[in-house]
Amino acid sequence: MIGRVKKLTCVVLAVAMIGSLAACKKSGKASSGLTDAANGVMEALISRSEKKLKKTGDFSEESLMTIDLMKDCDAVSAVMDKAAFEIDEDSIKETKKGTSVKVVVTLPDSGAALDEASDEDEFIDAVSDQKKKEYTQISLTLKFEVDEDKYTLTNGDDVVSDLYGGDLENVNKAFGKIKGVPTGTSEEPPETKPVETDPTPTPEPTDPPKASSDVYDVVVYQDDKTVIHFNKVDADGVHFTVDNLAAYEATIQCDSLAIDGVSIFDYTMSDKVAAGTSAEVVTKCKLDLIPQKIGTVSGALNVVDFDDYKNTYVALFDTTVIDSSVTPSVAPTGVQIYVDEYVQIYYKELTSDGVVFEIVNLTAQDVEPHIKAVAINGRNIVDPSWYVCETAPHSMGVLVTRQEDTIDPSEVLGTISATFEINNDMSSYETYIASINTVVVDPNVTVTAPTLEGTVFYEDANVKISYTGMSAEGPILGVENLTDVGIIVQAESLSVNMVGIYDVYLSYYVAPHSVCNFLAEGPVDASAQVGVISGAFIIANPADRKSNYMVHLDNVVVDASVTVAAPSATGTLLHEDKNVKIYFKEVREKGIVFDVENLTQYSLTIQERGVLLNGVEPGLATLSDSCAPHSVTEVMIKCSPDTSTPATTLSVSFAIFTWDKSISQYEVELTDKSIG
Repeated sequence: MIGRVKKLTCVVLAVAMIGSLAACKKSGKASSGLTDAANGVMEALISRSEKKLKKTGDFSEESLMTIDLMKDCDAVSAVMDKAAFEIDEDSIKETKKGTSVKVVVTLPDSGAALDEASDEDEFIDAVSDQKKKEYTQISLTLKFEVDEDKYTLTNGDDVVSDLYGGDLENVNKAFGKIKGVPTGTSEEPPETKPVETDPTPTPEPTDPPKASSDVYDVVVYQDDKTVIHFNKVDADGVHFTVDNLAAYEATIQCDSLAIDGVSIFDYTMSDKVAAGTSAEVVTKCKLDLIPQKIGTVSGALNVVDFDDYKNTYVALFDTTVIDSSVTPSVAPTGVQIYVDEYVQIYYKELTSDGVVFEIVNLTAQDVEPHIKAVAINGRNIVDPSWYVCETAPHSMGVLVTRQEDTIDPSEVLGTISATFEINNDMSSYETYIASINTVVVDPNVTVTAPTLEGTVFYEDANVKISYTGMSAEGPILGVENLTDVGIIVQAESLSVNMVGIYDVYLSYYVAPHSVCNFLAEGPVDASAQVGVISGAFIIANPADRKSNYMVHLDNVVVDASVTVAAPSATGTLLHEDKNVKIYFKEVREKGIVFDVENLTQYSLTIQERGVLLNGVEPGLATLSDSCAPHSVTEVMIKCSPDTSTPATTLSVSFAIFTWDKSISQYEVELTDKSIG
C-alpha cells in the first residue's frame, strides 16, 4: 500500500473553511500563513510523506524513520486513510519565541481494533467496520518559529510521537514486520549442546542469478555536493551509486522514478552515504518486466542531512539517456479525457479493483495527481481512495482508483467524469483542480443517466439534495451535481423530525453531472417515519473557493402524512437567550453531555472555551458541534471527567456562532452552576 494515501476526507477542506471563518470572526488572530503552515504539517503527517514533512520543520532521524516505517505498514495505512483533522484557530498563542496552535485529529480507534484482531487482515476489517462515532481523537500542539512570515515547525519530534506513538506504534509493532520491520524479543535463546562437525566441507549453495539489466555508469545528476550514477535494474530494484562530496553523512531517499518513461509508484528507499565516500543505494521496487537494456531514466532523489536540514535538497533529473540504442515505446492506450500544460489523463479500463487511469507528466518536474471524485455512466463513485503517486518528469504512470462502492468490471462504460487535484510544483505546494466534465469514452454505448432517488428537499442551479431513506447508521441522502465542475457537499448540521443528529458526518466530492446516495452518519431512530428535515449544507467548489456558500433548511417537509411533535430538551437549564437554550444532561465516561435547543431558522455552532467540573479541569476538553434550525441536539464536551464522585457544580464557557446573513459570535460564561 506504499504510495497510497486516503484523502484526509473533504471535511478537512469544508470544515476548515467554515471553522476558520468562525474563528477569524472571533479573535482575528488567525493568519493565512499560520493556517497554511499547520495544514502543510498535518497533510504531511497523515500522508506520511517525508518529503513534505521535512519542508515544514526540524525532525530527528528517529522521527523520520518512524514515519517511513509507518508508511510501509498496511495496518497503519488502514487507520490513517480515514483520518481527518481540524485546526482550532482560537487556540493560537503568540509569544516572543514563536506561535502555537492546537489541532484535533479524528481517526479510527486502533487500540480497540487491535484488541479484536488476531492478524493484520482482521485488524484492517475491524478498522473498516468502525463507525465514525466510534473514532477517537488526538490533540496536537504545533509550535512554529516565525521569520518574515515564514513558519517553521519547532516541535516536530513531539508531534510525531503524539500522533504515531501509543496505539499506532503497537499496531506497527504487531504488523509492520510483514514489510520487513525487525522486531525484538526478550526471550533467551534455547540452550544448545555442541555437536561434532563433519570434516567433509559442504559446498555452499548458489542462488540462481537474478534477472538484471546491463550494468551502466551514467551520471544522472551532479552538483558540488553530490554526484548520482545510474547502474542497473534487477529484481531488488533500481541501483545507483552516490558520490557524497559533502562533509556530512547524506541519506538518499526517492521522491519519484521512471524507467524508460514508465513511472514507478510502489517503492521504498532510505540509504546512507558517509561523508566524502561513494556507496550503492537502491530504490527497492518490483518491476513487471526487467529490460536487458535501459533506454532512459528520470526522477527525483532526496539528499537528506538529518543533522542540519538546511543541507537537505532534491536532486531532480529529467529524462537522461542511458543507452541510445534503446527507443522507449511507452505510450498511453486509453481514451484521453483531460489535457493541460502539465498532464494528460487517459481512461484505460474498468476492473474489479476500480477505475484505471493513465497519467502522463508533460513537465520536467514531479507531478502528483490525486483523485477526488469519479463518476461512470453518470453514477458517482462513493469515496474513491486517492494516492500519493508522484509521476517522474516526462513519464507515464498507471493509477488505479479504488473505492468503497462495488464495481462490476463487466459494466460497459460509455461516459466518465472526474475531479483531480494536481500538484505541479512540490517545492511550493502549488495545486490546482482538474475538472473533467462528462466525456464520451465509447460512443457505441447508450448511457441512460441515473435519476435522483427520493424526495428532493433542496434544489438550486448547482445541486439537488433528496431524502431517500433511513438506516441504522443515519439517513441516506441523494445528491445530484448539476454543474460542469466537481463540487463538495457537506452537512454542517442535520436534524430529523426536529431531533438533531449529534456530530453528523456527510462530506463528499461529487463529480460533474453525476448522481450519488450518501450516508449522513450519526445516531438516529432508524424506525422513525421522517416528516421534516432541517439543517445546513455547504456547497463548495474546490476550484473556486470564493463561490462556496451555505444553505439553511428550516424543517422542510419531506412527508406531509407524518405528524411531527416538537421534541423537549431534558436536563437542567443552564442558559437561555433569543438564539439558544442550553441544558446540562449528565456526565459520561467520555465527556459532559448537554441538550442544545436552537431557537433560530439558521444553523448555529457551539464551541467550548474552558470547563471545570466540581472545580477541576476534566482533562483535555473539546467541543465544536453544529445544531440544525429549530431542533434539539445532544452535544458533548469530549474530555476525561472523574465519574467516581457525583457532579455537583459546573463552570463552562461557550462560544456561540450564528450563521445568519453574516457570521456573528458571542460568549456565554456560566460559573459554578449547580447540577447536583
